[in-house]
Amino acid sequence: MQNVIEAVTPQGDVIFRMEDGGYIVAQQIDAKPLKPAQILEGALETIGIESATDPATGLTYEFFIAGYGLSREGAFGAPE
Repeated sequence: MQNVIEAVTPQGDVIFRMEDGGYIVAQQIDAKPLKPAQILEGALETIGIESATDPATGLTYEFFIAGYGLSREGAFGAPE
């Protein structure tokens, strides 16, 4: 499954947009640089540690998945 990075925070939080339009919130647990709009392939639909691969570079990234199948508002937090 292809997941597109929507945002990366300085604290290591990563928000992905899934192919079906849902969102994933994860914590990156390795130190490889990520950037918005980067595509990673992998099934990131299980709470816990998962990995995904960049098809353009072949690099594999490790994440702790905190939530998946979220709405955009749920992923980014409700506006205050």
